[in-house]
Amino acid sequence: MKQVSMVVVMLAALVLAACGGSSGTTNGVTVSEAWARPSPMMDRAGAAYMVLQNNGAAEDKLLSVEGDIAQTIELHETKESGGMLAMSPVPNIPVPARGKTELKPGGLHVMLIGLTRELKAGDKVQLTLNFEKAGKVPVAVEVRE
Repeated sequence: MKQVSMVVVMLAALVLAACGGSSGTTNGVTVSEAWARPSPMMDRAGAAYMVLQNNGAAEDKLLSVEGDIAQTIELHETKESGGMLAMSPVPNIPVPARGKTELKPGGLHVMLIGLTRELKAGDKVQLTLNFEKAGKVPVAVEVRE
């Protein structure tokens, strides 16, 4: 009886280990290199950047981002128009199957509007990314120069 119990415990541990993903991975999406620039409170806005890696067999889309760092959080894109750079909201950010999308300065990014506190170098900000297929993915964003 003791041996049967030990086998059951070992099998349960193996099943749980197989269900767990690596750090920063949820439902096939890995978020890495998440960072934001410092932004003094008077700026009232900031931006976050990261790499979204889709390990799944189907395209996914980042639909929205939640967090308490800003009153409004939007998905944005920077484009050149008439020799000027302009930022505008986008409805989602596609992440190709078995591919990646980089959110970076001068391109796609997460816009933090109406900051609730200053973004200081060395701070970490918690955001939750909402994907069409992967669902909610929590991420720690490091504020750095």
